[in-house]
Amino acid sequence: MKILLISPAVDASKRTNKGLRMPQLALYIIEGLTPSGHEVKVVEEEAESLNLDEECDLVGISCMTANAPRAYEIAREFKERGKSVILGGVHPTILPDEALQHADSVVIGEAEGVWETVIRDFQLGMLKKKIP
Repeated sequence: MKILLISPAVDASKRTNKGLRMPQLALYIIEGLTPSGHEVKVVEEEAESLNLDEECDLVGISCMTANAPRAYEIAREFKERGKSVILGGVHPTILPDEALQHADSVVIGEAEGVWETVIRDFQLGMLKKKIP
């Protein structure tokens, strides 16, 4: 299975020319916790362009309030392309019902303890709407 993990920019039309000073480590931790046999790609949109036609089975997007509008835009684009989308991070944790309007599932709280279950449930076609 191919998994795409995304940290959205605040504004996709503007990139900093300073490079990414501090990447969002949570996505790299999730990548490391992904069971073997799966292919994971992490995209830091602040530092690189996002390919909305990326071949993947599952899209995970982590966001804060500042980049939630862009996260929702990305989620919509991938859902329109038939991809399953999971939102996580601070903003979806605080406002899970809002986030669910844009995704198939929302991880509430830390994903580290539930990621393997999320992968298994997705593969079995039993992905929960809210994952505590």
